[in-house]
Amino acid sequence: MEFENAIENEIENEIDLDNEIELQNINLNYKRPQRYINKLDQFNRRIEFLLDEFIKSYVMARMYPNNEDVQQRYENVTSNITKLQGNLFSMSNNIKIKINNINEKLLKLDVLIKEEKGKNKKLRKQLGMVEDQNISASEMITDYGQIYDRNYLRNWGLFISTIICIYTIRSLYNNPIV
Repeated sequence: MEFENAIENEIENEIDLDNEIELQNINLNYKRPQRYINKLDQFNRRIEFLLDEFIKSYVMARMYPNNEDVQQRYENVTSNITKLQGNLFSMSNNIKIKINNINEKLLKLDVLIKEEKGKNKKLRKQLGMVEDQNISASEMITDYGQIYDRNYLRNWGLFISTIICIYTIRSLYNNPIV
């Protein structure tokens, strides 16, 4: 009996160490959104300026299509707008990648939290008592949530099986026996 408990404790300690190592690997260091907000403000100011220049140079380029200086100015403004658009797309893509990374880390944390809640619940059952009313209330909430989920699935199963039975009976009575 003691040997089994020792093995069980050793396995749980190894699992705890694995979870601790995994938790250390989940680092939520991310840059503050203010940095991106500042960059967006810079993009807005720059695009306003470039659009004003674009309008002027477009009109001039259409009025004087043979003037190389005007055409050069128009091409420069167009290329600057394209570069700005590329930078904005790049920043947007980086933000999406960082959001996905944060979501993955949060999902891992959620899994670890659920595992710890399960261990906590198991240990509380082994302890055989509830120490605090708030903890007992949260335990009741999770228990009733599980009961609700089970009954919800059972009710849907009954509903679907009732529909299948009605369809089967209807098809039996509608088709004459030969």
